[in-house]
Amino acid sequence: MKNSVMKTSPATQPSPVAGLEARYFTDEAIYKRVEENIYYKTWQLACHASQVRNPGDYFTLSIFDQDIVVLRDKDKSLRALYNVCQHRGHKLVEGSGNKKLLVCPYHRWAYELDGRLRAAPNSTSVAGFDNSSICVPALRIEEFLGFIFINLENDCKSMGETYPGVKTAILGLCADIEQRAFAQEHTADEGCNWLIAVENYNECYHCKACHAEFAKGIIDPGSYNIMPFGEGKVLHHSSKATQSDSAWYDVSGSDYGSFFLWPSTAIQIYPGGVVNTYHWRPLAVDDVRVHRGWYSTDGNVDETLQKVIDFDRDTTFSEDLNLVKSVQRGLQSRGYRPGPLIVDAQGGIDNELSIKTLHLWLREAVDQ
Repeated sequence: MKNSVMKTSPATQPSPVAGLEARYFTDEAIYKRVEENIYYKTWQLACHASQVRNPGDYFTLSIFDQDIVVLRDKDKSLRALYNVCQHRGHKLVEGSGNKKLLVCPYHRWAYELDGRLRAAPNSTSVAGFDNSSICVPALRIEEFLGFIFINLENDCKSMGETYPGVKTAILGLCADIEQRAFAQEHTADEGCNWLIAVENYNECYHCKACHAEFAKGIIDPGSYNIMPFGEGKVLHHSSKATQSDSAWYDVSGSDYGSFFLWPSTAIQIYPGGVVNTYHWRPLAVDDVRVHRGWYSTDGNVDETLQKVIDFDRDTTFSEDLNLVKSVQRGLQSRGYRPGPLIVDAQGGIDNELSIKTLHLWLREAVDQ
């Protein structure tokens, strides 16, 4: 008998995984579910601990339409409060700075740094007015490797439980990361849905075509990989340091690594221990603001770090802005049909396993 070879018929071959339908990036109802089911129930990067180092230091931010103030109270404890006066809803503070009290600029209600009402003009004339019953509501807050994260879901799991193993892995790349300080940040409104920006960051299938400088100045494309990490919703980017003569700076000392913490934060270590972050805050269904943070041992930007920041902003960062805007426009085309993702279980740079993973996490939260 001749040896027979079993052939898989077209009917039994697995179908490729298709990308998401355009509605996930353009539909207002889905965008609202992203707000409620994802951003209001997950850990969000607020700022760095060095930005609220001293008692009274505060830093404000907004997540969708929720205004928040992060501060260091008189006992040096970190707190996160909703940035809203309990009288008639005016915002308490703007920007960042240092205050002994949080005083509403509208009617001068004054709050302690822990949120308790201290005084309200003429409140003694109101029968039954009780200062002790009024307090600005707090949010969950944690310091993680020097970064301050907040969560609007008060009964959420801790950062360590949500992203197990990440802290140890990052310390393995940069042992002194907890001693770093905020140095510089730049932002951009990307003109696309938040997930388009997050997808773009979390795949390097486009790097050879679109990021020539990054592919030779920072990473070694032959060793680049992005894979799910541990038991949490984490994507781990890894690569050897570039071997090119076109390296942006002295990359000796450590390899490249980045940890994307679903849904919106990446803690990234460039070779040689250059600590930087990305985080994304949605502005509209078709717009998101990306925050690009940089950190140093003393909070200053030396010549080398400035060179890295400038190279990054003028190449990879700017190149991505053009890419994501084009994708947003394309997803509104009547001619768009989601094609198959390039999913390779073995990993490698030409791979969209990470995109498949992001899509699964999104649909878990928003499909009804």
